[in-house]
Amino acid sequence: MDLSNYVDVPTRFAMALERWPELRIMENRPEVITVGDKVFISVTMQAWRTPDDQIPAQATAWEPIPGLTPFTRNSEMMNASTSALGRVLGLMLSFGPKMASTEEVRNRQETTAPAVLVKQPQNAPRQALGANATDRPSEAQLKYLRGLNYEGPAPETRTEASALIKRLAP
Repeated sequence: MDLSNYVDVPTRFAMALERWPELRIMENRPEVITVGDKVFISVTMQAWRTPDDQIPAQATAWEPIPGLTPFTRNSEMMNASTSALGRVLGLMLSFGPKMASTEEVRNRQETTAPAVLVKQPQNAPRQALGANATDRPSEAQLKYLRGLNYEGPAPETRTEASALIKRLAP
């Protein structure tokens, strides 16, 4: 398999920092997921392009436990973490269908373990120009939507955010 077109995670990270100097990355607590009789470690990363980025990019990657290749065995958590970071950076940098990192491709050549990708729109609509600042969604509303794993565009008003929360909340 030709891996010459793939951009590795350190390069993606450097590209993202060059584009967004205030970039912040957060790794959520890993989860152990069971699908049928298979066990996976799931890692989700979020990336804020700027301090006021209302809806960060987010991506998730799974690694089987135990790892199925010499590259993943006993490093499942670290591989899932690197894969999730590479995916979230790829989404932000618009790599399109060539999302997998070189490491992911190499690690999967011997297996067909699933990977999950949660795509966040990079250019989610922001507050309309001239709108009343007090009508903007509150930080609490936006945080709650992130907690609900909302993946759509940022609501433009408190009313929109409230309606969205009411529709999505359990």
